[in-house]
Amino acid sequence: MNDDFIDLRSGSLSSESFWPSFTDIMMVVVMIFLMTSVVLMLRNMELIDQLRTSLLAEQEASEVIRSTTEVNATLEEQLAQAQHELSVLRMQLMQSSEDNEMLSMVLADKEQQIIVIMSDNQKLQGELSNTEQQVANLDSQLQQVIIDLDKLRSNYNEQTTQLKTAEDKLIILSEEKEAQARQLVSVETDYSKLKVKYDKLVKPARTAKGKYVVEVNYEKIKGKGRIRFKDHGDTSYSTLSSNELHSKLAALKKEHPKQLYIKIIIPENSGLSYSEAWEFMKSILHKYDYYYE
Repeated sequence: MNDDFIDLRSGSLSSESFWPSFTDIMMVVVMIFLMTSVVLMLRNMELIDQLRTSLLAEQEASEVIRSTTEVNATLEEQLAQAQHELSVLRMQLMQSSEDNEMLSMVLADKEQQIIVIMSDNQKLQGELSNTEQQVANLDSQLQQVIIDLDKLRSNYNEQTTQLKTAEDKLIILSEEKEAQARQLVSVETDYSKLKVKYDKLVKPARTAKGKYVVEVNYEKIKGKGRIRFKDHGDTSYSTLSSNELHSKLAALKKEHPKQLYIKIIIPENSGLSYSEAWEFMKSILHKYDYYYE
């Protein structure tokens, strides 16, 4: 037997050396349970944070689902399925949290038992063997708690993997939605072109003859749009802001109803893309030019 430890089972121990050693053992057991309780509380806080993250992910998925259009009906069904899977994962996390709370309650009960044992320490002089058995039982229960914690940790890792898979599905669905949105923009552009051609076929040709003609020059200089305007009879352009241009054209349309002809000029090196030039021209002509009234 090592000289540094006292054999509590020896019948030759004096009362002066036995009780300090027994108190030390009790203190060690209490410290073990306190440390275990702290670990459980920290793990419970981590699980609660994961649950909050899952709830935020579910809210984001719900916002994506509400923003989709009838064209994306299939994507809405897939997003609904992903939302359902997230709900299932959330319920599993809630179950894990409840299990942790139960374990915390068990540990709290065990701590209360230890406090009672320490308060009745003087009454256990003739029951040393029984006390040793109780300590052995508590140690066995502690080992079981550690095993349960390992299982919970394994379940948590598995649920985290499933959540990551669901997030990947949401990313794929978002990319598909963006691709369909780009296709929709392309279709709308083609439709606008066809509409212009159709209007040319069914309506008389647009002509400046007999009309009040003004000129609007639009281009980009160093990445910033520049609008220049020339009124009927003016010899030079004047630079206007977008609001000033709209105010000017609105006044001319009121002054010359069904007679205002707007000549849109896009310079060769305007710095504009096709869509930018087309949107500007369409917004001006459809709002103020006589041909589109």
